[in-house]
Amino acid sequence: MAEKKEKEPTFEEALKQLEAAVGRLEEGNLPLAEALHLFEEGLKASNLCRARLEEARQQVEVLVAESGSAFRLTELDASEET
Repeated sequence: MAEKKEKEPTFEEALKQLEAAVGRLEEGNLPLAEALHLFEEGLKASNLCRARLEEARQQVEVLVAESGSAFRLTELDASEET
């Protein structure tokens, strides 16, 4: 019997998972094992979000380059994000 391959969550689903894990961890009063599990799940969701954003950035770069438009992409300074 063939095993079902788990579908990776979308960016939005992973972001919700990350927000939920962070929220639960911020509440505190969790047993250590549960806190570690939530931390692990949060890291997985964070990595997936980062990968999806990188894919989107690359796609935008390709689209801008192919269009020959006057658009210019600039990097955001992390200290300016809030």
